[in-house]
Amino acid sequence: MRILQIRFKNLNSLAGEWQIDLTDPAYISDGIFAITGPTGAGKSTLLDAICLALYGRTPRQSRVNASQNEVMSRQTGECFAEVLFETPQGRWRCHWSQHRSRKQADGALQQPKHEIVDADADKVLHTKLKDVADTIERLTGMDFDRFTRSMLLAQGGFAAFLQADADARAPILEQITGTSIYSDISVAVHRRRGEERQRLDHLKAAQSGLQLLDEEEEATLSRQLAELSEQVQQRSNVIGQQQTLLNWRQQLDRESRQAAQLKQQWHELEQAQQAFAPQQQQLEQALRAEALRPAYEPLRQRRGDLQRAQEQLDPLQAGLPALQDAADAALARQQQAQAHLQQAEAELERQQPLLRKLQEQDWKLREQQAQVAQLSARLPAELLEGSAPDPATLEAAIERDEQALHAALAGSTRVQIQQKQDQIRSRGEQLGELRNRVQQADELKQAQQEAAHKRAALKPEQDRIQQSLEQQHAEESRLQQEQLDLQKLQRLAERIADLEQQRHELEPGKPCPLCGSEQHPWRSEQPPQLTEEKARLQRLEQQLTALSSELQALAVQQARLEQDEKGLLQQEADNSQRLEALQPPIQHCLQLLALDTCPAPNEIEQVQQAARQQWGELRDRLAEIDRLEQALKQQRAEQERVQQRLALDAARTDLTQLQQQRQALSPEPDTAAFEQRLQQAIRQARQAQEQAQAAAIEQQNSLNRRQQQISDLKRHMTDLNTEMAQMQQAFDAALAQSQFADEQTLQAALLPEASLKTLQQAADRLKADAARLQALQEQCQSSLQLLQQQALTEQSSAELTAALEQLTSEHGLLLEKRGSLQQTLNINTERKAQFGAQQQAIDAQQRELERWDTLHALIGSADGKKFRNFAQGLTFELMIGHANRQLQKMSDRYLLVRDAEQPLELNVIDNYQAGEIRSTKNLSGGESFLISLALALGLSGMASRNVCVDSLFLDEGFGTLDEEALETALDTLSGLQQEGKLIGVISHVQALKDRIATRIEVQPLSGGRSRISGPGCVALSG
Repeated sequence: MRILQIRFKNLNSLAGEWQIDLTDPAYISDGIFAITGPTGAGKSTLLDAICLALYGRTPRQSRVNASQNEVMSRQTGECFAEVLFETPQGRWRCHWSQHRSRKQADGALQQPKHEIVDADADKVLHTKLKDVADTIERLTGMDFDRFTRSMLLAQGGFAAFLQADADARAPILEQITGTSIYSDISVAVHRRRGEERQRLDHLKAAQSGLQLLDEEEEATLSRQLAELSEQVQQRSNVIGQQQTLLNWRQQLDRESRQAAQLKQQWHELEQAQQAFAPQQQQLEQALRAEALRPAYEPLRQRRGDLQRAQEQLDPLQAGLPALQDAADAALARQQQAQAHLQQAEAELERQQPLLRKLQEQDWKLREQQAQVAQLSARLPAELLEGSAPDPATLEAAIERDEQALHAALAGSTRVQIQQKQDQIRSRGEQLGELRNRVQQADELKQAQQEAAHKRAALKPEQDRIQQSLEQQHAEESRLQQEQLDLQKLQRLAERIADLEQQRHELEPGKPCPLCGSEQHPWRSEQPPQLTEEKARLQRLEQQLTALSSELQALAVQQARLEQDEKGLLQQEADNSQRLEALQPPIQHCLQLLALDTCPAPNEIEQVQQAARQQWGELRDRLAEIDRLEQALKQQRAEQERVQQRLALDAARTDLTQLQQQRQALSPEPDTAAFEQRLQQAIRQARQAQEQAQAAAIEQQNSLNRRQQQISDLKRHMTDLNTEMAQMQQAFDAALAQSQFADEQTLQAALLPEASLKTLQQAADRLKADAARLQALQEQCQSSLQLLQQQALTEQSSAELTAALEQLTSEHGLLLEKRGSLQQTLNINTERKAQFGAQQQAIDAQQRELERWDTLHALIGSADGKKFRNFAQGLTFELMIGHANRQLQKMSDRYLLVRDAEQPLELNVIDNYQAGEIRSTKNLSGGESFLISLALALGLSGMASRNVCVDSLFLDEGFGTLDEEALETALDTLSGLQQEGKLIGVISHVQALKDRIATRIEVQPLSGGRSRISGPGCVALSG
């Protein structure tokens, strides 16, 4: 995995949007770069941006969500981090962002967003947090912990590991190597063993709660159950016999009651038949009369039809004379209206020649009136009244104005004068532009001279401060040397004082354990007192402190003067650039003005004044031309109005003559109205004629319809008489053959259809009831005889019912007893099955507990220490192997080994000291750093396993190295470039900055903000 590009916005002190392109040639060629800056400037924020973009968290903040976000810059409303990285599968872009409500600094935090994009195909793969995390782990082969151990190498963790004791080293090693899972497994095994033991105890307790019957109790209850079952069966048989007797008695009683009810119903039926006898006779007579209805009913209908026809004929014949009179009167009115219509049409034909003449004269009048109105509308009101002005006078005035206009133009046109005026104005503007440019150039030259004078004035002050700095540095060196001498003397005195007790223990003639001398001249001497030297040392420290303050003040003054000098130099350079920028526009103005040299500002002013005067003269001349043109225009307009007034007077005269001619033709003022009256008379006469004709036709049609109706009725009545004679003959023959004496007797026997139907239904019901009762009586009698022949018992139904209830009650008690015994035995059977199943579960749980007991004996412990120590020993041994391979690249002097007695203790074999084994606690600062660096690189290789990690970031730790060790470490890191790796070193050590050419500098600004600069670094927004 290789980081190609980092882009982020508003993270910690790095406010704004930034982009770092790690594909810049500077990174590719060097293979190592430094991230430098003061402590707290924001160097580690770059690593936070990488972690945020990939995993949505940082090493310093494990959770970034809607409730907490400590990485967003203060007073901002949004932040994001984006990383473009490359794996063997392709290039990928991972983007993480979060914003506050409305993207305001005081808004509530919203849920963060996370997405991953296939950069080659520009396709979004996932946008859900979990899906993105799974995809990142699949593509890179690393989760967050492995990533921080493989790509972000924190030296501080290994330095703490080297200096810790055995008890504190285990948790540090667990944190560095990520082996906390083994502690969790050990604790989980211990907890699981307890859970399995508790589960076994619960099973045993549940089994002990099951109460079972002993075998004797179970046999007794079974025997009692069998006896009760036999009694129940016997009692059931008796109940069945008793129920049979009761059923026979109840059926016999029902049949007896039914026979009595049927006998009563038959008696009631006979009474109903007697009451219906008159209706029965009427029904029979009506049925015989119904046989004659087909011959009698048509005859009766024809008689009615003939009577109704006669009733219609009488009024029609009575109204026929009145209809004839109305038809004759309508015909006379029609003839009169026709005569009036012919008279109106003849009058219109007679007046046609006069109408055509009047219409022609009216058209001429309208045309002349329109001309007069049009001419009147064009003239103002003052010219419509009175006499018209003299045209000759107006013509003379126009000729005078034209001569004055020609004199004002003086051979030129208005356009030519205006163009000349524009040229003068343009020249004036160009002169103004030239004057402004020249004044700007003079001001810049003056400012440049002033800046040069100020810069020259700074030189004496700079020399004075530099001389003071050199003097103060010399004094500081002298005081520091004197301080070192006094400190050596003080340490010597302290060592002498520390040996006081050993000197007193020396004996004359016996050798000193340290030097071997038998003479001890200093045995009785007192150690020297250095009170004065201590006071001098204290005064020197005070002088050095004061001198350091003075040096700092002088350095500040020198920096200020240098800053002022840079500002003046920058000001001179800016003025020079501005002077050079003014030359092209000045030359352009000179070319436009056709000048070879640049005139002085006062000369430019004189030329401008002359141009303004000439422009004013042209302006006055144009004004006079405008006045003359306006006057000429007015005179010509007046001439046109006078001509229009003369034309109006002529048109009025013609109109008067036409009006007189029209009056002579006809006194009718409106020709159209006159013609309209003639046309209206014709329309009214035609309408009256049409109405009279329609009325005559209507009256004649009414008369014809009445005559036709009378004729039709007479013909219909003749047909009815013929049909009625035939029907009467057929009816008389049928009546003679029937039992009816005459037509009146037959008519009395006939009944309406509804009455006949009602009587027929009543007769049918009586007949059906008789048949039904007869059948029921026969069936009931047969059943009653059969039951009486059985004669099962003499007891009544009440006696049999009471006996059956007693037997049923006794049977229920037996069933309850049997059910209670059966339930007891069933419960015992179920408990026996539960007991057996519980025993099987106990046996299985016992085996499971034994399995966990075995595992607990191997790795389980309440604090996780047992398995953790074993796993950490293996991990520690593997990490040492990886670290030794990295250490050999930096130095062949050292080799790391585990302590033989204490597995978590780390020792160093010093090959330069005959393979001496040393503790890591005795290593110098530089040696500790090299060992820590080797451990970090070893862990990176161990954590990445099969993942190709081509970008590494090393955080701090170089401050303890001497020059040789620093060179060795940097050579080792640079050597990783041969493996295609890019190494980023985070440090504030000046020596590191000097030795690494490619750097990303983090510079603090005011307000707690910082900025970054370096190859590929771009500020996308402020």
